[in-house]
Amino acid sequence: MSTTRKNYVLLISSIAALGGLLFGFDTAVISGTTPFIKPYFNLDDIWLGWTVSSLLFGCIIGVISAGKPNDIFGRKKTLMAAAFLFLVSAIGSALATNLVVFIIYRILGGLGVGIASMLSPMYISEISPAEKRGRLVSVNQLAIVIGILLAFISNALLVDSGINNWRWMLAVMGIPALLFFLFLFFAPESPRWLVQKGFSGKALTILEKVNGDEAARKELKEIEDSITEEEDSGTFREVFSPR
Repeated sequence: MSTTRKNYVLLISSIAALGGLLFGFDTAVISGTTPFIKPYFNLDDIWLGWTVSSLLFGCIIGVISAGKPNDIFGRKKTLMAAAFLFLVSAIGSALATNLVVFIIYRILGGLGVGIASMLSPMYISEISPAEKRGRLVSVNQLAIVIGILLAFISNALLVDSGINNWRWMLAVMGIPALLFFLFLFFAPESPRWLVQKGFSGKALTILEKVNGDEAARKELKEIEDSITEEEDSGTFREVFSPR
């Protein structure tokens, strides 16, 4: 694999892994704000627990609902939607003066977490050469941990920033969210999704950048064969059936 192709794949995988970074950041950043949002919103322990965990409620909805738009609009556009949700959540929760509004924006952030947790590793696996796939997908896992670390670091740096310190802790997530959204404009669509939608020529062009000409044609044939072998549709009943 040439250095140019290797750097290209690493760059694209790193862009997708920003979804993992935001996943880690958004789930961890709330921990630094709890001593400040509790008196601000006058929360008892039960309401504090729900306020913190509301993001995970949104995450559940995001994971369940991401599949259909992912199939219809593609990995790239759905990841851009997740990036937009992260950005809206960061700004909205930082500006919230009402508990209900705050929780709604946290749930929106959870939607982004759910979508990114499913699609970022999927996208990386579909864009990566077979022999590098496992290694590159692990970049997303590393990004999650880095996101958690950055959340703790930013909270520590902002804790003495004044009466609105918790707002800054939440707002700072908007920076990587905006970068994620903008960088995705330069990322290609998943070759597998393109083949599913009948754009095999575009898929081949992307695969050639990743694998080289000969390997790209072989990879395209394997994708086409695997899609042909798949069943036309699946249902939730199948998911919960004993078989």
